[in-house]
Amino acid sequence: MTDDQCSGRDGRNDYELMAEFFDRRVDGYEEHMREILPAFDEFYSSVAGQIPATGEPLSILDLGCGTGLELDFIFARAPNAAITAVDLSAEMLAKLKAKLGRVRYGPQVEIVQGSYLTMPFPAGGFDYAISVQTMHHFTPDVKLGLYTRIAHALKAGGRYIEGDYVVSPGEERSLLARYAELVKSLRAAGAVGEDELVDGKHHIDIPLSVQSQIEVLRKAGFADVEVVFEQGAAAVFCAGSRKGVAADHGADGKI
Repeated sequence: MTDDQCSGRDGRNDYELMAEFFDRRVDGYEEHMREILPAFDEFYSSVAGQIPATGEPLSILDLGCGTGLELDFIFARAPNAAITAVDLSAEMLAKLKAKLGRVRYGPQVEIVQGSYLTMPFPAGGFDYAISVQTMHHFTPDVKLGLYTRIAHALKAGGRYIEGDYVVSPGEERSLLARYAELVKSLRAAGAVGEDELVDGKHHIDIPLSVQSQIEVLRKAGFADVEVVFEQGAAAVFCAGSRKGVAADHGADGKI
């Protein structure tokens, strides 16, 4: 089950820009997510459960944070963590900012508006990186590039945690074929240029199968890729960064 629950499989919203799609759906978004995830608490607990219960000031990069549904779960385990929360939607972040004003951990969350596909990450800057229900908008090739950058943003021994939608191999093939046709349509209509990246600009759902997801993470340089939760169309992956990967990359990026 994907965000097409919001947009519809009939393609009516295939041309919606990503930020505008989520800006328009901020009201009722959290209720929608609870509705489509029957095991909501277990899913989010599995994401947060990959972070140790500790009083240490862990540095965490939260990609596609939305309204911050995962934050209560994370701070329950790591109350002194410092989280950099990144999202494209101004409306989602406005709701998150309002929520942060009412909780103890509010000052520990830095909000960054922008596309994590293009913004630089500091090499070796984070103990953990997480993404929850956001990476299914990208093709395997785009994911590979992004995951490689995330791996370099982690400290040696750091871990990347992803909770997202998954599909069967057959559904994956159908979605990728549908995506290819959509790209052709967008370019024929002049909505995007011939060399312009479609992923991340338009709201498109392309969840992968569990095996494909594991393969992309391994290709990006992650080790010890595990599926720590899987129920229905939702899964949580945890992957360790290779020792020394950040040092090899240099320290030229920052958010």
